[in-house]
Amino acid sequence: MTVKSIILVMVYLQTYPANGQKICERPMSVEWHTQPEQHIVKWTLMNNICSNFYTECWNINTNNERNMLEQKALNVPQICPLQLQLGDSLFISSEETFELHRINLGYVSLEEFIRCPTKGFLQEQLIFGSRLRGTHQVDLQWLKAGTHYFAEIQTKGPLLCNLGLRLNVTVKQQFCQQSSNAPFCSRHGRCLSNIWEEAYNCRCSQQYLGRFCQEFDACSSKPCRNNAACIDTREGLIGDSYKCVCHSQFAGKNCSEIIGQCQPHVCLNGNCSNVTPNTFLCKCNKDFTGKTFILFPMMFSVSTVYSYYITNNLQYVLFN
Repeated sequence: MTVKSIILVMVYLQTYPANGQKICERPMSVEWHTQPEQHIVKWTLMNNICSNFYTECWNINTNNERNMLEQKALNVPQICPLQLQLGDSLFISSEETFELHRINLGYVSLEEFIRCPTKGFLQEQLIFGSRLRGTHQVDLQWLKAGTHYFAEIQTKGPLLCNLGLRLNVTVKQQFCQQSSNAPFCSRHGRCLSNIWEEAYNCRCSQQYLGRFCQEFDACSSKPCRNNAACIDTREGLIGDSYKCVCHSQFAGKNCSEIIGQCQPHVCLNGNCSNVTPNTFLCKCNKDFTGKTFILFPMMFSVSTVYSYYITNNLQYVLFN
């Protein structure tokens, strides 16, 4: 495989000087790609070394919430950190000038990453089993989900790890499918990961919610009126799967009906008109009289009614 055939995603791409240092530029959020990609990192001290993990390696501000060990680990010279998704390939390409120093790449712990390995490293820690020359592919056994630390291990010559020949690689998996054959985020969102997140998760489009965006958010259109609270009943993609919690003076599915005011068909055979904010009047049609009118349970209970009376075919209903 030639370098030309590899899809190069160089770790040091788009670096800019800032106060004599290099800032590693990259997007704050990345979308999961459906096909594995290949990445190549140049093992060099020339133009891709950053000194402060936050302000230079990631070009973001930070606070002091992280533990002291991590703070120390993130403030050592290192090659711009790399984030891969599970299944991606990683290639390391060394400079010819390093070959005489018998450089090898070791899989190290966080503590070894901080202090740089010198003596006592194990053969099984060696990534390639021989000195680094040309371009080598990192076996997938070293690229499982999680954060991994790689550092230069040298048998002779200067200890270049202290100058920045160490690499922090985070490999992320995705949790955007309900099953292996299901569409990502139910086709109602995007599978994304921010810089500090450990995995890819769904960011749902408007009107959808749930871990996989599998639920239609019936409350997104704000169907409840008069400052009522809306509760989505999580019934899949049903558009009216919501419940409105009405204030005491309102009723109906959308809390649009005012208790004590005229509503459609409240007067059985007549016309309704509002008298006061909590009183309405039924004027009976010709040939109709009596006490008959409709009380809707959704509107008010019988205990709400204070009194009613009939005068010249006019039925009055008064409320507390």
